[in-house]
Amino acid sequence: MMVDDSALPDSPRSDARPVEWAEEQAKRERELTDAVVASFAKAPNDRYRTIMQSLVRQMHSFARDVRLTDGEWQQAIDFVTPCGHITTERRQEFILLSDVLGVSMLTVAINRPAEADATESTVFGPFFAEGAPEIAFGGDMGGGAKGQPCHVSGTVRGTSGDPVAGARIDVWEADDDGFYDVQYGIDNTSGRAWLKSDDQGRYSFWAVRPAPIQYRMMGQWEIC
Repeated sequence: MMVDDSALPDSPRSDARPVEWAEEQAKRERELTDAVVASFAKAPNDRYRTIMQSLVRQMHSFARDVRLTDGEWQQAIDFVTPCGHITTERRQEFILLSDVLGVSMLTVAINRPAEADATESTVFGPFFAEGAPEIAFGGDMGGGAKGQPCHVSGTVRGTSGDPVAGARIDVWEADDDGFYDVQYGIDNTSGRAWLKSDDQGRYSFWAVRPAPIQYRMMGQWEIC
C-alpha cells in the first residue's frame, strides 16, 4: 500500500488572524475533543472506555498538529475505502495496512517482551489464513504451488535449549510468481500447511523455493 503524496493539496497557510480569534479557535477544538471523549463515559467496561477515549484524544491531537484539511481528510477516506472492498475471509487488507504503519509489530512487541534466549516474536502478516491442512513429518506443504522443490528441516527448542516435542508449526509461502494462494481470488489452498514437531523436537517438510512476493499497490504490482 502507498499514498501518492503528490496529490495532496498544499499545506494550509499559517493564520495571521488576531490572537483573540486563535484563542477562541483553540477553545472550540478542545471543547469538541472533550465532548467526544465524554461520550464514552458510560462505556460497557473500563478497558473499552480507556481505549476509545485515548484513541479520540490522540487522533484529535494528530489532526490539530498537522492542521488537517478537508481535502486531506477526504483523501484518507478514499484510501481506506478500497481496503474494505478487497478484504475477504481469506485476504485481510487492513492487517497489511497495520503492518505498513508499524502498528502490528508494535503490538507484538508490547505483548511479547523480548527474552534473551528466545526467537523474537513477529507478525502473522496479511496472508496468514485459518484452515490450512495438516501434513505429516516430511510431508509436502506446496499443495501444487508453482516453483522449484525445496526441503526444510530443523529443531524446535525451548529457552533451556531442550527440544520441544509436539510444537505446532504453521507455514505459508508465495509461489514462484510471488503470489500467495489467497491472492488468486479462487477457493484453492496451496503453499500453506501446519505440522507438529516429533518427539525430538524435529520438523521436516517439502515446500517450493521462496520467491520475492508481490503486493498490488494503487493499481500496480510492487515486488517486495
